[in-house]
Amino acid sequence: MDQRGPPEFILEAFADPSSVRDVVRGILHTIFFLRFFPTVLPQTRDVLGLELAYVPDAEIETLIDQRVAALVRQLESERHQPHNILSSDSRGGLGRLAGTSTPPSSSSGGGGRGQITVQFLEKRRRKTWYAIRGDDEICWESWTVKVTVADPRTEAERAKVRRASETTLHNAILKAVTLANAHKDHIPPIMNSESNPFPYQINVGGLGGSGNHQQKEAASGAVIGLGSVARTGVGAAATGWATRMGIY
Repeated sequence: MDQRGPPEFILEAFADPSSVRDVVRGILHTIFFLRFFPTVLPQTRDVLGLELAYVPDAEIETLIDQRVAALVRQLESERHQPHNILSSDSRGGLGRLAGTSTPPSSSSGGGGRGQITVQFLEKRRRKTWYAIRGDDEICWESWTVKVTVADPRTEAERAKVRRASETTLHNAILKAVTLANAHKDHIPPIMNSESNPFPYQINVGGLGGSGNHQQKEAASGAVIGLGSVARTGVGAAATGWATRMGIY
């Protein structure tokens, strides 16, 4: 018996605080464009110079906006945590390593890192020995977007972050299209006549809600999502990203 779980695809996003919302929304809409089976007339939106597909469905748009807002709040909180390795004290060290002599002021913010996950579900009838007892929802595919936010201090750094954001977004979109086209055999057969045969969920830091007329309100603690994870390596991960992209 095959014990493997559903396919999980990982995408990366990199942005500054002013563009992270649009970048993550653009990636999520691309995922739904690739896996939303009802007939829709797609639209496009410009994100960092790229024309990205946008799914004009009110329920999807509302859910994406809610979850991205929760992620942005989490990232904002993360950027201002004293343990963040990209905080003002540590960034002086990063600046010296990069050859700059003047550390940022104590009011400078740091970077942050979080993630948001889309799951597509299949309804399966739950059976007992004497009756059918409703439906179970089984995940058949998930997409995780790992988001890193950099907080540039100078015009030169802002330009570098912008270029890195554009490159990362372009790569994420190409990767999503490639994966969606290459992996289709696991998609369940459509067994009902509902407008959208497969429910979906969008989770931020392990919390979130589902779609297809089963949307749940986010828990009040959704903002803290990855707080405990952040204290054990989120700052280091953000620093690694910035270093690899040649920003700091």
